Amino acid sequence: MPERTFDVAKNIRMTQQLQCRMLALLSDFFDSMYQNASKTEQTEILADMEIALFLMANRLGISKETLDRKAAMALKAELLKADTDVWKDDLLSVLQMLERT
Repeated sequence: MPERTFDVAKNIRMTQQLQCRMLALLSDFFDSMYQNASKTEQTEILADMEIALFLMANRLGISKETLDRKAAMALKAELLKADTDVWKDDLLSVLQMLERT
C-alpha cells in the first residue's frame, strides 16, 4: 500500500484560494444587496458561499457534522441570552434545521 504524502504547500495554496473566494463571494453578496439583485442571484451567491465554507472546513479537517454541532451549540447559547427576542424565531428555525440533519 503506497504511503500517502501531505503536500503542505498545496494545502496552503488551496486554503488561500478558498479565503479569497469566500471574500469575493461576500463582496458579491453585499453588492447584490446594494444593487437590489434578484432573489435567484442572491440565492446562487449564498449557495456558492456555503460550498466554499464546506470546502474550507474540509481542507482544515473539519467535518460538516462538526460544523453543524458547533453551530447548534452556539445557537443554543445565543438563545439563552435575554437580548435575543428579536432573533428568537429565526435562531430557533436554524437550530431546528441543524438538529434535523
